[in-house]
Amino acid sequence: MLSKGLVFPETLPLTDWPGRPGLQILRGDLLNPVVSGNKLFKLRPLLQQATKQKASTLISVGGRYSNHLHALSWAARATGLASVGLVRGFPEQELTPTLADCQRWGMQLEFLPPKDYQERHKTEFWQTWTSRFPESFAIEEGGWSEQAIKGSSQWWQYLPSDIDCVVCAVGSGATLAGLLRAAPQGVRVVGVPVYRDPQHYQSLVMRLMEMSIATEPLELLVPQADRGFGKLTTEQQAFRVLFTETTGVSTDPVYTSKVVHAVDQWWHESEALRRWRTVVIHTGGLQGNRS
Repeated sequence: MLSKGLVFPETLPLTDWPGRPGLQILRGDLLNPVVSGNKLFKLRPLLQQATKQKASTLISVGGRYSNHLHALSWAARATGLASVGLVRGFPEQELTPTLADCQRWGMQLEFLPPKDYQERHKTEFWQTWTSRFPESFAIEEGGWSEQAIKGSSQWWQYLPSDIDCVVCAVGSGATLAGLLRAAPQGVRVVGVPVYRDPQHYQSLVMRLMEMSIATEPLELLVPQADRGFGKLTTEQQAFRVLFTETTGVSTDPVYTSKVVHAVDQWWHESEALRRWRTVVIHTGGLQGNRS
């Protein structure tokens, strides 16, 4: 049985976006007081599967500021499981606040040099690590899996029934896939990539199609991706400050800051968007603001 810490609230607040009629923010950052946002949606069904398989350890991979490893370590402890984090970096580097939390919650940290980290999508990579930790349950970076996609479809229980469009950040793509899989007829699903990598997003669309997830409602705002993962342009950083002052909503530098900036640009360019009722999902990750 999963911890009560993984039981979600019945509702989440919607915050109006002043000066942008029809735009609201779904406050996924308020889902949980410790590890808010989309990570728990993705992890809960994976934890259920791990528990069913009688696994004793969760093992996954991520960077030194990874929201995914942060949420995984907390959820593992809440569920009574051990956890191992395969971290891109070197053991002599000072622990980030993210990794310090992971360690405090019982996660065993194993560091991977960049060359080894690049192998993380290969079967041999996971065979090596799961053999080192018997009775372990491996979770891909970002949580991408059929179970995580199913969990991500739960966002719809918090979204108004009369919306025309929903917008989310796109990293691994699991949240986007979950929204697409359960999207009501006629509702547009818009993803904002958080880094420029056309090949990744082309392959993501192919993966969605291979899983028989309809891509007709999908639009990707790729031009708004701008700089690399977790990096904001001067314009994005300035808008992040303005957005928080205007709405009272804090954002993280990796996901939601880029999303709201992209949506604001789109709102100015699109007459259709100004007519729609659109909800932007705040996917949490505020722990990253400590970096």
